[in-house]
Amino acid sequence: MSDTKINILPVPTFRWLGVNDYKHDIKELQTGTSEISVSENETKSEVVYIDREGSTDIRISAENGSKIKLVQVFDVKGQAKSKVSAELGENASLELVELFLGGEVVSEIVTDLKGRKASFEADIGFKLDSGDKLDINLVADHHGRKTISRINASGVLGGDAEKTFKGTIDFKNGSDGAKGAEKEEVLLMSDTAVNKTVPLILCAEENVEGNHGASVGRIDEKQFFYMQSRGIEEEKIYDLAAQAKLAKVISRIDDKETLSRIYSRLGRGDDSE
Repeated sequence: MSDTKINILPVPTFRWLGVNDYKHDIKELQTGTSEISVSENETKSEVVYIDREGSTDIRISAENGSKIKLVQVFDVKGQAKSKVSAELGENASLELVELFLGGEVVSEIVTDLKGRKASFEADIGFKLDSGDKLDINLVADHHGRKTISRINASGVLGGDAEKTFKGTIDFKNGSDGAKGAEKEEVLLMSDTAVNKTVPLILCAEENVEGNHGASVGRIDEKQFFYMQSRGIEEEKIYDLAAQAKLAKVISRIDDKETLSRIYSRLGRGDDSE
């Protein structure tokens, strides 16, 4: 076991918040490195389903005018580390979809919007319960003019689950006209779940637009009691609430085999039910 610092926040904040890095004991897992290169004006889609302990390192290079979609599903019982790094050329776009369904996972995402009008879109969902831990460090570096980033995260925490989401939009010198937005919605299903949301916008350019927001709460009591009065059991109410939070992220996955595994994991059978 090691205790090295990983997932380091670009600009440190108060130490007592415990979000500047991730120092929990993480096993030295063998890393599987892969490269995804997308030629000029090419379109490519990749799906990765991670169901065992391990460490993945995906490096993306998207040339001018290219489009790439990467879907990652984490369904592990133990520990996993993931790193996605991308460099986007002019008018290139990256769509990233990540779904976390348990385990102790550390995820790092660094996207360099290097070319003019490059765009990055991330949709992240999570359903965590007792014993699960998740630390996400996402950085969108805007270098090119009129670049765009959009980051959405949503999910549910139950039991003593712990989740930290650090989302950084960094407008570098030269990113005139760039826009970035991030939003997170978290549903807490227990009093012992721990949620930490850290939105961060850095700016070294004047003519840019950055927005961030977060919503953390519980199931509305009136809605909860109404559903109980209709004969819906408490456990089912929580399941329905969790599915609603994950629905948008899951809808962005179009691989049938992956969807089948997700629905099975969530106890939904298939999408026709």
